Amino acid sequence: MNSSFQAETMRLLMVAGLLGFGLLAGAVEPSRAAEMEFKPSLSVSEEVNDNIYETSSSKRTDYITRVMPGATFHYLAPLWNWDMDYTFEYRKYAQRSQSDQYNHSANLKGNISLLNNFLFLDVADTYRRVSLDVARDVTTESSLFLNQTDQNIATVSPYLQWRLGEKSTLKTGYRYIDTRYWGDGIEKREHGAFAELKYEVTSKFSLSAGYDYSRNKTTPFSYDTHDVYGGFNYQYADKSSIFGKIGNTWQMFNNGANANFLFWDAGIIHDFGIAVATLESSVQTTEDPLAVSTKTTNYIGKLDKVLQRGAVGLSSTYTEYEDTQTGINSQRKLSFSGNGRYELIESLQGSLVVTADRFYQTSAVTDFRYHLNATTGLAYSFNRDLVASLNYTYETFRNDLNDATGAREINRGIIELKKAW
Repeated sequence: MNSSFQAETMRLLMVAGLLGFGLLAGAVEPSRAAEMEFKPSLSVSEEVNDNIYETSSSKRTDYITRVMPGATFHYLAPLWNWDMDYTFEYRKYAQRSQSDQYNHSANLKGNISLLNNFLFLDVADTYRRVSLDVARDVTTESSLFLNQTDQNIATVSPYLQWRLGEKSTLKTGYRYIDTRYWGDGIEKREHGAFAELKYEVTSKFSLSAGYDYSRNKTTPFSYDTHDVYGGFNYQYADKSSIFGKIGNTWQMFNNGANANFLFWDAGIIHDFGIAVATLESSVQTTEDPLAVSTKTTNYIGKLDKVLQRGAVGLSSTYTEYEDTQTGINSQRKLSFSGNGRYELIESLQGSLVVTADRFYQTSAVTDFRYHLNATTGLAYSFNRDLVASLNYTYETFRNDLNDATGAREINRGIIELKKAW
């Protein structure tokens, strides 16, 4: 039995043990009404892709059959709160560009009250397909397998909720995060302690301050992190609010390197009546499969409008990625996107999503600087939660917007039938 399998088995046993402990603790409480919902679903689709390997020349076409059974489960009781979803996916490539594929996607979130609304336990686990390049999310683009890996993140966090008067609460606890990859990726294990104080000045204005410590162990490096921060949230009108959080991070790596930087998350959401505008800026560490620690800086602007029979939206994002251990700014990206949906006739909805990305790479190896993606579709809703949809996607990767020489171009057509119970 190899060490990776042993570690995974121990992690699963630990999560199962904590779940069992929480269930046992809840069982001794008086029985009260609970809310439970279970919804299975099944999706079957057929796709044609005229450039399955996303090459600039010698394109290869394939036809992909996808069968995806799944289910969601929600359980809410006075002491427990569970949300779970799972999807199994089978893929068949008619022209054998790939062998048959079997994929899983799962998400679990649970909260258990262990002792008189004072001691709690948070449990979470996610398993999903992610892009190896943190700046280029290929899982949202045309390929179903290129430059991707399977990621599993498990979190266990017992904590205490201290009531300090009517308006103040103090949350103190421990957090364990285990990040694994089935394929390429740097695996990580984090042990940490945290404390966060919240004060409700009024029903619409609150303040917060906190401290986090974590010990992070990865294959190449181990490092300690200290975070100190403060923030506020103010709802100044109906559906309109302003928020801010700022702090500093100190990282100490076992190879002698040190890093410290400001982090923040600040923004404003304003409802103009005819549309809702959002402006936000953030600096935070992001899970990167190919780096020990990556800092991401985001500037986001959005404008959304709800129509009588649909909705439209525009957004723009500028993002920078930096390896905190080396201090190297690896990539920058500027994105623009627009989306719209409209009910053409009763039960028939049309949609359009257009995205344009401009990449600025500082590394010696450069990839395509421009990425364009346009997807349009129709979806018809029958009775009994049965939906039939037809979608077409055009995607291109170029080094020059006005010159298609050496570009990668992909055309996809998908017909899908989905049933929920």
